[in-house]
Amino acid sequence: MNSGNRQSFLARWRAELFAGILGGFLLALVALVPVFRYFLVIFPSYEGRKGRLKRGFFAGWFFGIIFFLVLLFWIPNLIPASSVSLRWVLTPALILLVMYLGLYAGLFTLALAALHGRIGRRALLAAPALWALAEYLRSSGELAFSWGNISGALLRYPIAVQGLFAAGPFGFGMLIVAANLLIAAVLFIRERGRRIQAALLLVLLVAGILAGGYFRLRRIDTEIAAIDRPANVAVVQPDLDLAIKWQPVYRDTIFTEIAELTGKAAALGAELVIFPETAAPVSMSHSRKYREWIKSISKEAGVDLYIGYIRHIQEGERWRSFNSSGMFSRNGNLVQQYDKINLLQFGERVPFSGWLPFLERMDFGQANFKRGEDQTIFESPAGRFGSLICFESTFSGYSRDYIKLGADFLVNITNDGWFGGARGPLQHSESAVQRAIENGVTVLRAANTGISMLIDPAGRVVESIGLDREGMLLVSVHTLSSRTPYTRYGHKIFFGMAALNIIFTAVWFALSVRRR
Repeated sequence: MNSGNRQSFLARWRAELFAGILGGFLLALVALVPVFRYFLVIFPSYEGRKGRLKRGFFAGWFFGIIFFLVLLFWIPNLIPASSVSLRWVLTPALILLVMYLGLYAGLFTLALAALHGRIGRRALLAAPALWALAEYLRSSGELAFSWGNISGALLRYPIAVQGLFAAGPFGFGMLIVAANLLIAAVLFIRERGRRIQAALLLVLLVAGILAGGYFRLRRIDTEIAAIDRPANVAVVQPDLDLAIKWQPVYRDTIFTEIAELTGKAAALGAELVIFPETAAPVSMSHSRKYREWIKSISKEAGVDLYIGYIRHIQEGERWRSFNSSGMFSRNGNLVQQYDKINLLQFGERVPFSGWLPFLERMDFGQANFKRGEDQTIFESPAGRFGSLICFESTFSGYSRDYIKLGADFLVNITNDGWFGGARGPLQHSESAVQRAIENGVTVLRAANTGISMLIDPAGRVVESIGLDREGMLLVSVHTLSSRTPYTRYGHKIFFGMAALNIIFTAVWFALSVRRR
């Protein structure tokens, strides 16, 4: 591309690039304001339906690309000890990933552009539903990716995110989008009366969210205060260097450390000890020595031991591997087991390989795990729990299913050591906070290198162990007396909100036309 063409491109698309780049760099709380400004101020001046649709789509696509590039910039920095053997593929993989994820933001603005052509700027009234539906699509199917949903924008402020317990991630995301829209209206609509209306609605929306959060936190605090539960669960962070984790020469040392940490937890009064994903770096189905070693550890310590490992089964002439976890009872028996179901695309399996088996022969250094079939409810001295292995904690519906099946709390085990930086583990840990609020349950998170946490039913991090530290949390699990609306009804509440939003937009347009 020569300089003349480059200038021409920038001149033609500067408004879309500005809205996309500025929005992509902003905090999610106000990230959509530049996009809405674009539709309020610039987009109406364009003519020609085809050109308007194209410009609308690219404004959103640019926004999505920059947003996810800022969010996921750390991917090329995965440490050399990670499972990805072809290091050169990480940078182009990031580029392709953000271009793909950005398409959903492009679909959102394309829908807005199409509606704008029909009903003018009133189309923006449907923005909360359209954005949430786009995120719902992105979070579904073989390429499902819930990382970075807008519902997580305020997770550091528990009082502001309690709406998750009723509306779930997509319904609550609609409220954040509505706040973005009202801010844009206050800043960029010319009519003074409309700006005042938008400002009042913004104040009411924020006040309602904060008031609801305040009263829910008070109710949870009152209920927790009435529950007297001993601190009988130990969450272990072994901080095992990935450079040595899978080397056979270090296995005895690793299992010796597991025994020492389990014994220490038992001495502190723990009845259940939780270790991270693949904390036992062996095939539990084929390593008799280490299987018996783990059994002896739980038996000698007199505790239930929940730990992650790999296991294999034979299918015909082929051996298949699972990313698994299991409960070893204080009697030394393996009593329950769970195989990870939601596998990380391209890291643990190639998408669509269940329908197209030849895809499994593609080798990027991924694990090629087989997907598990059933969610397991583990019985423990602290209550019944469901297990979320690594990436599974990013899926709201999957966590909800565990609570519907009778789990009292959730356990998230993970090995984030391969992220190679602070942003990835921090972002991943926030998904566990969201799952706690949605279902009103305690979440225990055990991470190999951090961040391990005790999260209460209100989504507050009560205790934690930071990155790259060995440590142990001795905690108690508190179970609330009732289930949240999200647990009971799931995404039905969100779909109802989206339907009402779209109906409201249609009615508002009809009344506006009638008044003319």
